Amino acid sequence: MKLNQILTNPTKERLYPIVIITISLLAYSAVLLVDLPEKIGLAVRYGLTPVIIVIALLFYPAYRQLGWIGSLASLSFTLILFALPLSGIWNSGITEPSIIGGLLPWSDASGYYWDARRLLEGGTFSAFSSRRPLFAGMLASLLGLTGQNLQVTLAILVAISAISCFLLVREVQRSHGTTAGLIVLAILFLFYRRFIGTTLTENFGLALGAVGLAILWRGALNKHINLSLLGLFLLTLALNARAGAFFILPALVLWGAWSFRGSSRFSRRFLLSGASLVLLGFILNSILLKIVGSPDAAFSNFSYVLYGLLVGGNWTTVLADHPELRSVSDPELSRRIYALAFEVLRANPLSLVTGSFRAWNQFLLADYIFSFISNLKCNFFLQFLSVIALFSCFRQRSEPHACLVIAATLGILISVPFVPPWDADVMRAYAAILPFIAILPALGMNFLLNPMQLQDLPKVSSPVKSSQFLLVFSTLLAVFVFVAPITIKLFSRPPQLPNLSCPYGTAAVYVHITPGSSINIVADNSIRKTHLPNVRASDFRKGLAGFAYPEIAKELMPLNPSTTIMNTFNLKDWKQIWLIAESTMVPKNSGIVGFCGKPSTNPSIQTYGFFYPISVIGNR
Repeated sequence: MKLNQILTNPTKERLYPIVIITISLLAYSAVLLVDLPEKIGLAVRYGLTPVIIVIALLFYPAYRQLGWIGSLASLSFTLILFALPLSGIWNSGITEPSIIGGLLPWSDASGYYWDARRLLEGGTFSAFSSRRPLFAGMLASLLGLTGQNLQVTLAILVAISAISCFLLVREVQRSHGTTAGLIVLAILFLFYRRFIGTTLTENFGLALGAVGLAILWRGALNKHINLSLLGLFLLTLALNARAGAFFILPALVLWGAWSFRGSSRFSRRFLLSGASLVLLGFILNSILLKIVGSPDAAFSNFSYVLYGLLVGGNWTTVLADHPELRSVSDPELSRRIYALAFEVLRANPLSLVTGSFRAWNQFLLADYIFSFISNLKCNFFLQFLSVIALFSCFRQRSEPHACLVIAATLGILISVPFVPPWDADVMRAYAAILPFIAILPALGMNFLLNPMQLQDLPKVSSPVKSSQFLLVFSTLLAVFVFVAPITIKLFSRPPQLPNLSCPYGTAAVYVHITPGSSINIVADNSIRKTHLPNVRASDFRKGLAGFAYPEIAKELMPLNPSTTIMNTFNLKDWKQIWLIAESTMVPKNSGIVGFCGKPSTNPSIQTYGFFYPISVIGNR
């Protein structure tokens, strides 16, 4: 039967989303598997003009197309767009603040990756990942499904984010037209692209935030209270996955109580149900934390932020003012910092007011909101459209969707002092609520185009199956993020390992070798171009040249071809190590391997655990 017959035959309607998603994911996979020139992917990752041109010329016709053809084309193009930056780093071996050699997690990304693998080996999260157990648990679950294959896991993370953004764009398109929807897509992608290929919490925070807003948006427009409550719950999970502007939650509870009041003064049902669902989201996060992590570490990094806000500094100020705290670990460290912050507040009660105004000033008047777009003209234009949108929403404040935007904006602004711009690098801490910010310029543009009748935006029909897919996808995402990590914890056990005997002067480590989780430095003349896991030596060194950690770059620069690098940990003592071995020494198949070797002799990087194997002494 032809594809068109399958998709239009009423008896085959259940195949409608399955076929479209399957074909779209195949196109997405093809982009990652094909050896595309790295310049294409990197241009989409770092450039602005290429993204705008692609969206304007390709996406606009695809999204305007109705029926299954439009759904297939628009979803496929969206997935391909999100795949290109990942293809770029995999085909260049580039090193960035959170990635080494195009793949290996570094800094915070390394902490989440290490803890995710630690859970799979029968351990629990460290205090670091316990701050955000939803994401680390999600990462562990995906790694478990892929056999701890990092490349495949990263591809799945990006696909989840792409589909989530697509679903939000479709909702905006249905209500305000194609141009508005594509503005949302462009802003979300321009924010998210620098996190593509990393194991950072922004991946999951944005995905949950996007589907949460998509359901909230539909609930507001259709005046459907249950949809709005589900969207509120998903947004709560998003903010637990990537902590940020928490005051948006009570603002949305109040919005729902007002918007669904009917003939009453307010909706008791929404007020009580909304508050209960927000509380449930935090309770689920706490339950997960108690099972897989360190309960006292939840959101412990806020203590740093609060102290910096009160004294006129940033999150690092407390350690500069009190260097003795550097030797203290969580949860005791957080308790001490909170005590110091409250001492400052008692001594100067106005410090909170002063710090708040400093945060609002930078957030609103320093081109910060769209700072992830480096072009100042574009940044200013988006700010202008956002102001227009708020003006328009105020005029239509009796409409649920307009009231939703106003309430969310107020919630974000109230949150700003507690997520100050100087601690939230180019809007990172606003990842979960970034979809609310992205929708403002879209509404502003729609307001400007409406009187001129230039929008030419045919509303997209809303097939029943499409509606179901949004709900099914978001619900499965919410259930998976909670159930899967607990299942892993219940069934995983630490491996039983024999004691290794190594020559004098060397140390023994046991590591779990997994496919797709290491890079091989190879001679330039051995391959035509870099394509993971093989990275040409010249590309690897070129990427390290501007690395933000010069001591690490100095350690890795001299590595010879035929060297394999892996970010892993010792199964014997759970300590993180960077395994740097001759490629012939590392087995090709998955398994637990024992090595004898020596750590780096550079004292300035010993805390990172660089380890150089000399021999293999065990293989399971």
